[in-house]
This record gives sequence, structure tokens and C-alpha cells, in this order.
Amino acid sequence: MPITVDESYRRIAARYVRRQAKRLARRMQGVRTAEDVESIHQARIASRRLRAAMRMFGDCFAAKKSKRWTKHIRRVTAEMGTARDRDVQIQFLYGILHSLSDNACYPGVARLLVRLEKQRERLQPSVVAAADRLQAAGVLKQMRGEGKRILGGADRKQPELPGTAVFERVEPHILGRLDRLLPYEDCLADADDKPRHHRMRIAAKRLRYTLEIAGPLFEGELDGTLAAVKELQSRLGVIHDCDVWADDLDRFAQSERRRIRKLFGHDRAFARLQPGIEYLRQERLECRRRTFAELGRYWAELHRQGRWDKLAGIVQSRAASGGPAKPETDRGLSRFSRRENGTVPLADSEPTSAETGS
Repeated sequence: MPITVDESYRRIAARYVRRQAKRLARRMQGVRTAEDVESIHQARIASRRLRAAMRMFGDCFAAKKSKRWTKHIRRVTAEMGTARDRDVQIQFLYGILHSLSDNACYPGVARLLVRLEKQRERLQPSVVAAADRLQAAGVLKQMRGEGKRILGGADRKQPELPGTAVFERVEPHILGRLDRLLPYEDCLADADDKPRHHRMRIAAKRLRYTLEIAGPLFEGELDGTLAAVKELQSRLGVIHDCDVWADDLDRFAQSERRRIRKLFGHDRAFARLQPGIEYLRQERLECRRRTFAELGRYWAELHRQGRWDKLAGIVQSRAASGGPAKPETDRGLSRFSRRENGTVPLADSEPTSAETGS
């Protein structure tokens, strides 16, 4: 069945997918060698952007290709994710060791660092295998080739500048992602609602990637909102990292107690490690407390600015006219501002199982 998608929209999709596929391909050798932690970081970003692009542009390509590409990119993203998390934790611990003023904390922090470095080494073969599978499947080559084919065979009579049809396609993607984010607002009143803080982070990340993809079409009109969403995602990310650290430190302490007891028949030697573990625990708890308070103030500031209403107004105006956004009207503002007085019910805040992944 032929793909019935506006040709200019398909060209936008082809350019973006081709560019991100190239970026991911350029990083794969560095991912394999693991000589530079930046390689896996940038590769993971490119893979996430490709996944976001396939959610937004999936129907611009043949259904079987789109499904296959998405499956392979999701797999390599997951394999790189755990390794990247370890890289970040290792870098964090090196910074802690450099700044420690209490020598009693050193053994525990150093022991955890050794444990994480060994875990990272054990993860590398899986990362290499994932990179090899991706290359063997030819997915990135196919993405680049399909993008080139679409761009080379484009109808030159079609205008290069995006028209109303393009903005009509983009509108539900942006506003849909915003609809996913806003219902989590109430979890910012509860510092213990960790599961929903995590889901809010994912929702913010997906809105960010959607805005990054669509941003160039809006000629800078979305730049302020994109910067705000990046900052929101960053603060939610710090909170999530602190939560992960808390769980990891508990597991590490239990594991070390068992290891010491097995070696010596008792766990008295664990006392040398305990100050460092407790120092890390308190540092992460304080970081979370401070960041969560800052996040609440930042969210309130975004509301004061009317950030979400402005985004809705811009996107809806473009979809209606294809031109630059008109001054905000009740039509552009009502979609979200009426949430505050309860006249519009919030969208379902619980994500599907497919949306809980990173």
C-alpha cells in the first residue's frame, strides 16, 4: 500500500532520520573500544533521537522497515544504557574521592568504585555484541539509504518550506507529549512519590526530543520552551539518579557484608567501609532534597511565565495557518490554562508499559 504522507513532511523525516543515523554510526567504533566515555554518551543520545523520530515519523516509511528499525534501535539503546549509567557513577565517585576531607570515608568509596569499574568491564562485551548486531542487521545503512532515496526522489514542485499540512502533522505530537507531562504536576507536592517522579522525567525527555525534532520548523519560536524542558528534564534526572544511588548503596552494603562474612566468618571488617557508604548516602539524600525543592520552584516559575500555554498557542496557530504564531488567543490558551481551575479533566497520567522505558 502506498504511503500517503505529505511530501514535505516525508522530506523532513528523511533528513532528520538520515542525520541521526549518521551520528550514531560515527560513534559505534568508540562504543566498541570504550576508550572514551563520551562515545557511548553521544551514541545513546543519537539512538534516543532516532527512537523519538520513529514515533513521530514512522508512517513516512514502509511499515515493516519502520518496525524493524525501531526494534533494533531500542535494543542497542538498552544495552548502552546500563553501561552509560555505570560510566556516570564511576565519574561521580572519582569526583567524590578527589574532594573527600575525611580519610575514614575513603575505604568505602574506593571499594564501591572498584566494584563499579569491574561491573563496567563485564558489561562491555554485551555492548560490543549489541553494536555488532546493529551493524549486521544493516539498520543504520538502510536508514541512511532510505533517507537519501526519499530526498533524491522528492517532487521538486513541492515547496521546501513547511506548509500547513506539516504543522497539522506536528501539532498532535507536541501537544500529545505535553498532555503526557502535565498530569504529573501533583507529584511535585510529594517528595516520596518516586515512581511518578521517574515517569515525569520520561515524559519531559520525550517532550524534549519532540521539540528538538520540530524546533527548526518553527524558526526559533520553540527555543525558549525547549530550553525550559531541557532544564526540567535535567533536574528530574538528578532526582532519579539520587534515587538509583540510594538503592544501589543498599545493595552494595548488603553484598559487602555477605562477602566479608564469608571470608572471615564475621562482618566486623565492614566497619571500615561503613563511613564511606554512609557519607555517599547522606550526600545523595541531601542532593535529592535540595534538587526537589528547586524543581518545585522552577515548575511554579514555568507556570508563572505561561510557558505551556504559550507553547500550545504557537503550535495551534501554526497548524491553523502555517505561518508564524499569532498573538495568543483564548483558543491557544484554553487547552491548558483551564486545567488550573478544574474545568478540563487531566489526561490519563499513567503511561502504557511501552512508555515506561528510557
